[in-house]
Amino acid sequence: MKKLFSITCILFLMVVVSKAQYTQQLTTVREQARIFTEATIKRDYKTVMQYTNLEGFPKGKLSKMTEERVLKILQTSDEQMVQQGREIKSIQIGDVLSIVKVGFEFQCTLEQITDTKMQYGSIISKTTLLAISEDNGKTWKFTDGTGRDLNDMRKIIPHLSDKLVFARTESPKLIKDPVIKKQP
Repeated sequence: MKKLFSITCILFLMVVVSKAQYTQQLTTVREQARIFTEATIKRDYKTVMQYTNLEGFPKGKLSKMTEERVLKILQTSDEQMVQQGREIKSIQIGDVLSIVKVGFEFQCTLEQITDTKMQYGSIISKTTLLAISEDNGKTWKFTDGTGRDLNDMRKIIPHLSDKLVFARTESPKLIKDPVIKKQP
């Protein structure tokens, strides 16, 4: 009877510790996603690079993405957006869609709601932000899954779990700026 009680206590403690660890991972991934998205809006490339998963960038057969090349891609892409009259006004992190352990890493997907200013209004889009942690959920690296589903992302990062849940694809919503009539 004592042995059964001891085993029950140990199992209970394992569940409690596991639940606390999971809760901490969720809090940490959401906080680091917030830092990542705020840095994106502020064009703080150094911070963006600190939280970017380099695996999430498509590579040529023999080409290895270096931090310098990714930084250049980010800056060039951002400059092109500004030249086209587009600017990210806000990025909100929505629900954690899934979090799974694969080998020695945690993989997580989060909803990402982006408000992008265009010439004649704003576009609101809901996409998936992919996060991967190689240190038991203490630090996370992110890959923007905009325009991609799980199958597309697995072509880039083959070791992704098929249990990851991506945000349901929705058409972006256009919010036109009000037309201001000139007074005669």
